[in-house]
Amino acid sequence: MSTIGVILRQVPTAQAALALAFTGLGLAWSLFLPSSGDIIRGICALIGACLLIPVVLKYIFNPQLFIVDLKHPLYGSLMAPMSMTMLVLSDYWSSMHVVSARLLWYPALLLHFTMMILFFSFQLRKFRLIHLYPSWFLYPVGAISGTLAGAQLGHSDLAVTMTHFCIAVYFIMLPVVLYRLCFAGRMPRPARPTLAIMAAPVNLSLTAYLLNVAEPDPVLVGALAGIGITMTILVYLCYFDLLKHRFQPSLAAVTFPSVISAVSIDRLTDWLVIDHPHWAWLERLGIFEITVATGLVLWVGWHYIFYYWPKKKPVISLSTK
Repeated sequence: MSTIGVILRQVPTAQAALALAFTGLGLAWSLFLPSSGDIIRGICALIGACLLIPVVLKYIFNPQLFIVDLKHPLYGSLMAPMSMTMLVLSDYWSSMHVVSARLLWYPALLLHFTMMILFFSFQLRKFRLIHLYPSWFLYPVGAISGTLAGAQLGHSDLAVTMTHFCIAVYFIMLPVVLYRLCFAGRMPRPARPTLAIMAAPVNLSLTAYLLNVAEPDPVLVGALAGIGITMTILVYLCYFDLLKHRFQPSLAAVTFPSVISAVSIDRLTDWLVIDHPHWAWLERLGIFEITVATGLVLWVGWHYIFYYWPKKKPVISLSTK
């Protein structure tokens, strides 16, 4: 194994979740501050790409580790943000150069579905309910990230089909995940940050639905919005417990759910105020959510800097005193 491969093995897979959060944060701020959106989104996309590249290189230089991690019920599910980040980056890039965006979108979508098939095939062979985590949502529902750039890349019909399919899968998986959380024992400490992921799939589904469907069903929008806001509140309550413990790289999992919650509230507000202007107050909730999301992403990013910062070795005194 090459020296580079050995070094890259130390890169946390959860770093891809932080890359996804930074990329999504740029999208969120571009909606709340349209005048500065291009600059902010460009900076966030660059940071997200820089965070993602080491994770991708980790598996390129260690292909055997790619399969080993996919077999793990927790680490394998946390690999999904790699392809999800690529899909969100292709959405950003599609506004500038469609051909280049396609060169990223197609491989990212292929990678996502390949990892999903391998992951679930490994897990279902020796399925145990206790090994099911909220991060399992990221493959089947996270695929909806690919619909964000679908229309710009000329795949509007595919985007709508994927949106409906992913939403259907979400409603099928939700009771199973809730049953596991309530009746299958407490999750191990390394997996507890994935509780925050409960807010991500529903808010991502709502965002994609309002973006891709020309005439959204008010009942479905109401259901997604109600669950999304409820899950976001529950996740905020989880933060009080998760963030008081010693930092661990898997805490990156708590970042993207807050970001996509802010994006979904903005999309929901824009849709509602057309016919129901008295719902404009939701914009204040969106401002609160994006403030929390920004602070959380920066906090986790700051701790990642110290995670990589060289540790000083203790000075050993040779004095005979």
